[in-house]
Amino acid sequence: MNVRAKRFPLVDSLRAIAALCVLLTHTAVAAGISGNPRSVLSPYAQRLDVGVAIFFLISGLLLYRPFVAARFRCRPAPATGPYAWRRFLRIAPAYWLALTVTALWVGTSAYELGVFSSSGFPTYYLMAQTYRSRTLSGGLIQGWTLTIEITFYAFLPLYAWGMRRLADRAGRTGGAQRDARSVLRAEIAGLVLLVIVSEAWKLVVLGGQSPHQVVITPALDALPAYLDQFALGMGLAVVSAWIEQRGSPPRWVRRFDRAPVLSWVFAAVAFYVVSKRIGINPRFFAPMGRWQYLGREWLYGAVAFGLLVPAVIGDQKRGLPRRVLGLRVLAWLGLISYGIYLWQTTVLAQLQRWNFGAHSIIQPWLWWSAGTLVMTAAIAAASYYLLERPVLSFKDVFGAQRSAARDAPAEPPAPAPTASTGAER
Repeated sequence: MNVRAKRFPLVDSLRAIAALCVLLTHTAVAAGISGNPRSVLSPYAQRLDVGVAIFFLISGLLLYRPFVAARFRCRPAPATGPYAWRRFLRIAPAYWLALTVTALWVGTSAYELGVFSSSGFPTYYLMAQTYRSRTLSGGLIQGWTLTIEITFYAFLPLYAWGMRRLADRAGRTGGAQRDARSVLRAEIAGLVLLVIVSEAWKLVVLGGQSPHQVVITPALDALPAYLDQFALGMGLAVVSAWIEQRGSPPRWVRRFDRAPVLSWVFAAVAFYVVSKRIGINPRFFAPMGRWQYLGREWLYGAVAFGLLVPAVIGDQKRGLPRRVLGLRVLAWLGLISYGIYLWQTTVLAQLQRWNFGAHSIIQPWLWWSAGTLVMTAAIAAASYYLLERPVLSFKDVFGAQRSAARDAPAEPPAPAPTASTGAER
């Protein structure tokens, strides 16, 4: 385990939980759970796509923390060149392999989506499929989240530069503690602004649609629509860096550590509300009203935030949530979670071709989930150990990150449910 991983040792397990949530969403469709009025699990199964929000918050946390920590310490910001190079190595090679193999493995439908056409090749291989409605669900179906992630990667250094200018100006007076408080206030104001921009963007886009049936368009799959979720993760980065700058945890952190399970209880309540109490039809891609869509996105952020807090704030060895996140199997699955994201729908499609469900010897959802997970994890492990990790050995070719950046592990992008032009997602 490297120095950066030691700072947040439980985040890998949260990646695993997020990846498993999305996988269970997909297998619920194959098992006939989705939209089944006789199944009590149906409403919850389709809301497990909350795993996308978990991954977005993790990205906001881990990628923004080096920038904000550098400001609190009055050190230079992480260099943009090495940052961009590491992002490229982490994302592109494994994605290109999965896209190519999937397009060949899945068969003729891949060619019909235009993966290898003159226009499709740059669109899909440059992860730009969400910018046009006709390519939104093409290539790797779950790849729409990659477009959002890489846009966030590009946005973050620009945002951090702007915030650094504001923080430098705010911190020119007073002692060190006053400077830290000025930085904290500026950071909070910036994050509030991001949330406001995100909500305004969604309201404007949704204002041009029927209030009773949201249609997912490229505008709703653009970064501004998800800035509020990234901002929640960035907020945790700010709080974590501020606590570290203080040198001792504030009183509220010590109180939180007495019962960190309450954070997961909060997440569970939010998950119940989004699943059962805001009137969303449990059928996959069912029509969804404007306020149901907005409520779903807000509650997804609440679920992800509640799950993530114990892994970021407080004593990392205290409390039930941290003992669960400390399980080695979860940590390992989190390590290979990018491969799980890339390969799960491909594996599921192949299992469906093999008529996997006809051989079920246990409850269908468990059967589909177990089979998909075993096969996907095997491919994901091969991807990680034979491609992803060796490629990352070249991360310092264009210069090492400054020391301020070495406090968060590189994270994979969010796995996601199947793309659609309908209301779901």
